Amino acid sequence: MKFTKDIRHYIGAAGIFLLMVGLLLFLSFFEVPSDNKDIFVSIVGMIAATLSVVIYTLIGRNPEEVTELKGRVEGMQATIDSLEARNNQLEAIIIQSQETTIEKLSILGNVFIKDLLEK
Repeated sequence: MKFTKDIRHYIGAAGIFLLMVGLLLFLSFFEVPSDNKDIFVSIVGMIAATLSVVIYTLIGRNPEEVTELKGRVEGMQATIDSLEARNNQLEAIIIQSQETTIEKLSILGNVFIKDLLEK
């Protein structure tokens, strides 16, 4: 199903690209009458506006995929931020438990911790 959808995207993009090349060739050989000039310019402008999507599709990048990947990256960044915060909390807990253990088990616990903090 996805394969046929991709094929349709490539065929459509190639069609629009060939249409633009055809229009450029047409304009190089024939002159557009002034009566139809405004309509022709607006139609060519609309077709030219789709060139970025056409180029993305022809080189293998689908704009929908880019949007989907950006969403996934943002979700993963949020997960990384929460894991980093949790890691900092766990480090604080470990440091606190180490200080408590040293204080309870060492005769010179308070002096030892103060000496470490001063250095």
